[in-house]
Amino acid sequence: MQDLSRHPTPPTDTEWADRLAATSFFNALLRETDHWWSERHDGDETVVIALTKTRDVCLHLRLQHRSLSGRCRIVLPLMHVTPEVRQAISFEQAVEALLDSPWLSEHPLVGMLDDARRDTFVKSVMGSRDTIAAALAGRDDLDHLIRGPLGFLEAEQGLLVGHDFHPAPKSQAPFDQTQAKIYTPEHRAGFSLVWWGVSPARAAGDSSRELPAAALMHDLMPEALAEQLPVGYSALPMHPWQARFLQERDDIAALIDAGELRVLGEEAIDGDDARRWYPTSSHRSLYCPQADWMVKGSLSARLTNSLRVLHDDEVMRGLRLDRWWPQVSDDIRAYFHLMQEPAWLGWKHDDGEIDEASLALLRENRVADAGAPSVVLATLTQPLGEMGQTLLANGVRRLAELDRISEREAALVWFDAFCERVLSPLIRLVVEEGIVLLAHQQNIVVRLERERPVGVDYRDCQGSGVTDHFLARHPGEIVSRDHRITMAMLKRYFPYYVIVNSTLAVTAALGEAGLVDERELVAHLRAHLETLSEQCRDGDTTLLDHLLSSPVLEVKSNFFCYLAGINESTLDDPAKIYLDMPNPLLSDTSTP
Repeated sequence: MQDLSRHPTPPTDTEWADRLAATSFFNALLRETDHWWSERHDGDETVVIALTKTRDVCLHLRLQHRSLSGRCRIVLPLMHVTPEVRQAISFEQAVEALLDSPWLSEHPLVGMLDDARRDTFVKSVMGSRDTIAAALAGRDDLDHLIRGPLGFLEAEQGLLVGHDFHPAPKSQAPFDQTQAKIYTPEHRAGFSLVWWGVSPARAAGDSSRELPAAALMHDLMPEALAEQLPVGYSALPMHPWQARFLQERDDIAALIDAGELRVLGEEAIDGDDARRWYPTSSHRSLYCPQADWMVKGSLSARLTNSLRVLHDDEVMRGLRLDRWWPQVSDDIRAYFHLMQEPAWLGWKHDDGEIDEASLALLRENRVADAGAPSVVLATLTQPLGEMGQTLLANGVRRLAELDRISEREAALVWFDAFCERVLSPLIRLVVEEGIVLLAHQQNIVVRLERERPVGVDYRDCQGSGVTDHFLARHPGEIVSRDHRITMAMLKRYFPYYVIVNSTLAVTAALGEAGLVDERELVAHLRAHLETLSEQCRDGDTTLLDHLLSSPVLEVKSNFFCYLAGINESTLDDPAKIYLDMPNPLLSDTSTP
């Protein structure tokens, strides 16, 4: 096995992509099932997964490391073991063998697996593996991605592995390989926006600023295209793939023929107006260093668990947050910056319903310098190199050298700063303000100075809500039902996104690197939450009480959600794709 961290020439063989893909796949599977057990031989840990009810046929996975949250480092090959023979099998063969096991189809989310669902799942899992392989083969900066330091755009387009706990973390349906190279961040894509004109009768939009949405969009439009916009029409920016996708719809073609929609064309790539827009780690959020706004639009592509189409209720959340944010206490906003989304635009059908595939919103661009040391958390923690080699771990090693302290001390300094500058504002917003931001790793952009966190730029107002505490503090505020979060929802979603998905990814990366015992980090986390609980007694401490005392936290069932083909974003009851995991914050699991 090649040590990626020591070889500037990236490996292009399938084995490396298999290892990365298999790690995310089995992280999810082991978290969500109990049909396995662990064995230790000569210090090595092997996970044994039963493939039959009699347990006479099993899959063996050798682990280099397993974190408190279940994030593993898997060593290939995978072994298929029967009473007669023990043999190495490929990742794809292992996936096929698992789908033949009787207990997989007994899961309540899945039911009986038909051939179509089975084939779709296998193709998606292996397609995700192929995406990782293509990204590895196409990059000449893998050593830099692991060692760093990285700027904002490098980090956004350096997330090659994807979700730590997902069977197909880099699935990109319906992009083919050619389209992936043109449109996806892992291939360092950069392209021109396509601008449309929307007639007054069709335009739908709103703004929380003094200028209406159409005016804000128009200000972003290059002058050469603005000259082509008919009087009274609204300017609408769009991802080029989405623009082509929509033009293939018969109803859109009819509106274009009728002149109610105008496809004005792509921005110029040469001349004074030239700009390139870069897909960030979320694919559909586009960044241009020269623009005051980022553009997030609908993308009718299924990435991980959801079709990435904006919904009309979602885009309104950004407008509300923009209005509420000035009322948030200054000491929260001192380090925590919310990338506001104050305007959205699209078009509507004949019946007045908004065509959600057309929606685009403007997001504040707080990073005018693409090389700024503002790094998305998911790239900081991704396990791209060999064990112990992550961007985060190597940054902590540099911090130790800068401050002339031990690596253990540097890891604690980094994590305590993360708790203070990133985690604390997210929790205080809930407890003191009643504002909930469901911050997962790809929504947290960590601002770094001297290799340590000094603040955060948070993005994605869609993943937000308010509790009864907010409504009690603002009795005259009108909030739609979809933007309200009950205590049951808060206890389910916030711990998963902010603690398990984000914070424990930090402890996992630092612990795996051997910089510090992960249990010591979790003890620091608990102490930090206890201090917050004492300081915030005037607020609603339900969340903190739950984090500190509940024996379990809920986590998303990504494996079975994906296997069942569920579109997470349109579920009537998202609770059914969550399950319990032991709470790592309890003292009996966090004492070094």
